[in-house]
Amino acid sequence: MQTITQLTQNAVAAFKSTISLLNLRILPSVLLLGLSSPLAVAADNTAVENTVAESTDTMSSVSVSIVQGLSDEQQPFSRTAQPMNAAQQLAAEQLKLVQLTPDKRKTREQVIAERQSGGDKTEKLRSASQRLNAGIYHEFSIYEASSRLFEDIDYDGFFRTFSVTFDADVHSFYVGERADVYADLYLSRNGGPWELYHTTDVFTIVDDVSDDDFEVLTTLHAGYPTDHYDVLIDLYEVGYSDIVATVSSDDLDELYGLPLESADRDFYEEVIEVTAGGVTSILGMLILFMVAITRRVTAKFRH
Repeated sequence: MQTITQLTQNAVAAFKSTISLLNLRILPSVLLLGLSSPLAVAADNTAVENTVAESTDTMSSVSVSIVQGLSDEQQPFSRTAQPMNAAQQLAAEQLKLVQLTPDKRKTREQVIAERQSGGDKTEKLRSASQRLNAGIYHEFSIYEASSRLFEDIDYDGFFRTFSVTFDADVHSFYVGERADVYADLYLSRNGGPWELYHTTDVFTIVDDVSDDDFEVLTTLHAGYPTDHYDVLIDLYEVGYSDIVATVSSDDLDELYGLPLESADRDFYEEVIEVTAGGVTSILGMLILFMVAITRRVTAKFRH
């Protein structure tokens, strides 16, 4: 008959053999399971980076013009998120209906060259000198401009939705002078080249009245890395190729260093961490199992 010492030694040997077999067959699978989540996250991040890298020549954004009512309160400039007023909320709903199409990146120099050459227009635009020769005497200015930040989904301090507001004026010898104009809006990433992100529709300005601010609400969708961006506005008179007024971050702090990023970078990232707790549970069960066997054998030996 085996002694208690022999039975215990046999149980320990069987336990060690089981543990070795468990390490060889189960542990690699558990480790792979534990690593699968980080690997999947890394693969997803790599895919996003590759997608961004492949689309460096294009970007996409949507913009709508905002008609401010007399009842809408003037919002002070701030580099933090601001609540939208009624007109901005309405414009934000319109943004969701705008068809999103990728656009080829275009620098300010390229846009100006197209304006000068007439681009694809059938009628060549006139120059400022031709306007003077025609006896049209008026000048333009952008009295003030500002920006506002609205939507930051992942709360990292960089925004996908923002607005730019400016007050364009026309000056002449005549009271009530009117002019039809439009504007090109540009972003410059951290001191880089000015790139066009929106051209407004034609709108009418009258004299230097102060209640005709023009606001453009924009959501950046793709092609804008997380960074600080400056804003530049070029104003054109309809029918003419020359810039009649311009303002940028060089003139106003409100257009300087806006913290922006496109929507493809502004999202929640949920990280699921998987630990090797399953191995600990299995080992614990085996230890309890071996203790139970040892107690049963010991009890049987005593009887």
